[in-house]
Amino acid sequence: MESTRRYMNQMMEQAVRFAEEATRQPARADEDMVVAGQTNLMAFAELSDVAKLRSLFEAFNQKRELLHLLDRCASAEGVHIFIGEEAGYKVLDECSVVTAPYAVGDQLVGVLGVIGPTRMAYERVIPIVNITARLLSAALNSAR
Repeated sequence: MESTRRYMNQMMEQAVRFAEEATRQPARADEDMVVAGQTNLMAFAELSDVAKLRSLFEAFNQKRELLHLLDRCASAEGVHIFIGEEAGYKVLDECSVVTAPYAVGDQLVGVLGVIGPTRMAYERVIPIVNITARLLSAALNSAR
């Protein structure tokens, strides 16, 4: 229990740092997606193959397919989970994606997501994504 609590605290602290960073940095007109922490994927055995990681990192750089996936998540409320092939993109076949939208007032402004291995700790990641999206919405609303 103690190790789970420490892990959850670490994840929440990291999520809050990402949210704070996103609200501090002015959005650039040419920036439609912020990717952070992608090197953490190297820690998972099923994603440690260099070719798999290269494909994922290229997808992060090209953004088009990932943006399409995030757009699908933006059209509905709450947390969305795509496991493996459910995402609809070959490069994510061995990954899971957990997303949640965030808003300013009633205006959707973005989607927060975590990409990890299909064996990720969903019971930990889902609430963290949900809470972080809510915290980001609250921070953006208070800054208005």
